[in-house]
Amino acid sequence: MLRAVVLIAAFALLVYSLTAVFKYWDFTEAPVDIAALMTKTIKLTDLEAQIEASIQSDNPEDARMYLSLAKTFGYSLDAARFIPQIEALETPWQVTRRQATQFANGFIDGSGETGAGVAGAVTADFTVIGDARDLYEQYQNLQAGKDVNELMTALAGVGVGLTAITVLSAGSTAPIKTGSSTLKLATRANKLSPKMQSVLLKQATDLFDYKAFLLATRGEKNLDNLRQAAVKAYNPKALEALSETAEQVNSIRKSTSLVDTLDILRYAESADDLRRLEKLSVKYGSETKGILKFLGKSAIGTVRLLRHATELVVAALASLVSLLASLIALSAWLRPKTA
Repeated sequence: MLRAVVLIAAFALLVYSLTAVFKYWDFTEAPVDIAALMTKTIKLTDLEAQIEASIQSDNPEDARMYLSLAKTFGYSLDAARFIPQIEALETPWQVTRRQATQFANGFIDGSGETGAGVAGAVTADFTVIGDARDLYEQYQNLQAGKDVNELMTALAGVGVGLTAITVLSAGSTAPIKTGSSTLKLATRANKLSPKMQSVLLKQATDLFDYKAFLLATRGEKNLDNLRQAAVKAYNPKALEALSETAEQVNSIRKSTSLVDTLDILRYAESADDLRRLEKLSVKYGSETKGILKFLGKSAIGTVRLLRHATELVVAALASLVSLLASLIALSAWLRPKTA
């Protein structure tokens, strides 16, 4: 009788401890140590080369960003060596010349590789000029038998609908509109990965039926009629999925800048990547672009950590002890009793 009781008790303890092991076998994802990665893999000469390249390309903003990056991560960089060259690019005349040209180019053709250029393109979108321009461009491609950029068409249609909502809502959807316009600009500049384009296309086409729009406008010549057709193809009930993505993009923009956001978005291949990029940008602000330039996607990598490491070790030891006890008790129970 005693042997049976011991066996049952040992087996019960084994079951309980194994249950605890499975309970505590729980991992969480933690961001990688950016500072350790930077100091381990990036040399001072790498930073200096990027500063010099930025100066040569008439980009004092990036040059200062790399100077800031060096300071953040403790590099012994001689800033005085570069400051005079940077300041020469920041005179009122140079700034006005650079920004005027870039803004005009962005407003007219939707291009944007600089802050002013991106601002021009997004400003055009807020006046519906940019979205109507892009819809008409894709419509002309269809009429000419050329390839239609589905994502560009869908995002432009979404932009038309969001502009109307932004006006009616007194600007409450403006962050979503800004994020959507930035995504469209990234599409035009070919900054989005194929996987991210697929994610966005699904979200955007749920919101804007671009196929119905193109069918309804076949043969149409009036730009205003095209815009009205776009409004009809817009389904505001499907806004939730794209609005989350657009708001994350807008959050990155607020933490960095419009032009940096375009560069940052190319590292996103999924909704999870975008979420991690948002967190990275909130932490490092304008330095995010430089970090990604050096570290690539490893900057948004994660490491798996046990949530309850101590409890798991205790449960594992208890399982081992109870297993041994169960085997001993079973052996004793099966052994014939002596007379």
